[in-house]
Amino acid sequence: MINKKYILTALLVSAAACAVQAQRQTVTDNHGRQMVVMIPAAKPDEDGLEVEYSDAKYYSNEASWNYYSDHAVETETEAAVLDRRIRRLPGTMQLTYNDEVGKHIDRYVKAGRHSTGCILGRAQYYNRFFEDALRTYGLPLELKYLPVIESGLNPNATSRVGAVGLWQFMPTTGRQYDLRIDSYVDERRDPVKSSYAAARFLSDLYLRFGDWTLALAAYNCGPTRVSNAIEKARLDNGDCDFWQVYQYLPKETRGYVPAFIAANYVMTYYGDYGIEPTSTGLPQRVEPVKITEDVSLGRIADMMGISVENLKMLNPQYRQGIVKTSNGCASLLLPADEASRFIKCSELLRQPCPASPSIPEEITAQTVGQDVSQNNSGNTPSLQ
Repeated sequence: MINKKYILTALLVSAAACAVQAQRQTVTDNHGRQMVVMIPAAKPDEDGLEVEYSDAKYYSNEASWNYYSDHAVETETEAAVLDRRIRRLPGTMQLTYNDEVGKHIDRYVKAGRHSTGCILGRAQYYNRFFEDALRTYGLPLELKYLPVIESGLNPNATSRVGAVGLWQFMPTTGRQYDLRIDSYVDERRDPVKSSYAAARFLSDLYLRFGDWTLALAAYNCGPTRVSNAIEKARLDNGDCDFWQVYQYLPKETRGYVPAFIAANYVMTYYGDYGIEPTSTGLPQRVEPVKITEDVSLGRIADMMGISVENLKMLNPQYRQGIVKTSNGCASLLLPADEASRFIKCSELLRQPCPASPSIPEEITAQTVGQDVSQNNSGNTPSLQ
């Protein structure tokens, strides 16, 4: 009964507070009893509560500008974005961002974006060799980006101090890790053997320094210089990293680890900068075939009906264009679809080369005589 009185009282008070313009309505309570009440008519034009949901009005430039100028939202800086992305890169190595890393990233994605596209194209071919070697020694796979800063993924790259190949081995270090280097073969250029040698070398450096940034620095300038830098910094070898000894390292090495971190970043996020891999002409997949006798790449190319230049591109370790065996064995990389055909045709390699057409004796004598005169005068002879 008390509830009923409250309901009636509320309705009557509402009716008394209404404006003159009202509408008559009949309401029914919970027991079916009816009564007439006066409910004021809504006047949106007078009370100022009208809202117009028009895109053109709500999202006008002026309205948006006024809103965001009055309600400023703090946005993430570019440096913060780069730092967050680098820390989230896949892998086990602890990589960090700083201004030096940012400078190298800018070189890759701005002035050097064309070169970056070429490197990305080569990486699609060479990364398989790098990853296989790194997995064999249980090393972080992000080390596959080390040849990016060493050689730009060019197996024929040669530094001013004599380092050669994808991983830029010096002759002494190359031989220390069982790479053959002579006038016929330079396995520092071999994408397979040099990758396994580099993995062994990196594994040894990590065991010595216990930190990947120091191991990378040692790969660049040598372990002795890194040890000297640690000593100058008066730090415990087991409790320091690259950044703590940075100022005591050679100038070139100071940019080495930042360049490596930048390469990791760019090779992962290149699509965000509109960079695409450039076609290189390298095959999607290759397979090694066994060679048991010395043979020229030209003869293999003729037998297979493929380009000598393509064979050299896949096998840059053969310096004279000759597959030179060691203990009766050598390896040759061929496109996967050509490898099985090579096995079927390989018997042809054991057959003697066709004899060259004979040269008339008088022409031979004349040529020999002119060769002698060339040695004396330096002029190029010509047959009369």
